[in-house]
Amino acid sequence: MEKVEAVDIRVKNYLKLTGYEKWTRSYATVNRGWTLTSNIAGSINGVHVSARELPIYDFLEEVQLLFAKWNWKYRQQTSYTFTPLIGKFYDILKENEALCTHMTVVPATEYV
Repeated sequence: MEKVEAVDIRVKNYLKLTGYEKWTRSYATVNRGWTLTSNIAGSINGVHVSARELPIYDFLEEVQLLFAKWNWKYRQQTSYTFTPLIGKFYDILKENEALCTHMTVVPATEYV
């Protein structure tokens, strides 16, 4: 929590206000065996076996780095794919392309 507080005190206050039982399994009031996960959650858990022992802030940093790596890898693969899309999905893609021209991109980390 000290690391969270160092980054943004509002996050620490929000987590405390929400209650530990809502966001941490160790304080959960329900049986942890009932937790359902999706396939993507299972994939992430499988990759982060050693990172699970880290404090929450460091764990989230590891997850963010994994997503950045995956996004870069799959973007590289798809940049060489020229399969045409059917009308409906092509229209959605063009609309999203137009919308994203108004977005501001900020770096997620200072690492290159």
